[in-house]
Amino acid sequence: MAEAAKGINPEITPEEVTEEVKEAAAEVVEKAPFLASWEKVRAIVLFYTIYVMAAALLLALHLMVL
Repeated sequence: MAEAAKGINPEITPEEVTEEVKEAAAEVVEKAPFLASWEKVRAIVLFYTIYVMAAALLLALHLMVL
């Protein structure tokens, strides 16, 4: 398989590929706290969306009764 890969792009060495993978993994780890905090924000946004929808429904029902 390594022999076949050499024919595709012989300028790229296995060391370069290893370095690229390390950089990509470091970037994912760096962004991980943001992704975790987004889950908390998402839960809050979902709660308020449901709250506003319930308030709108109650207001609509109230106006229908009047």
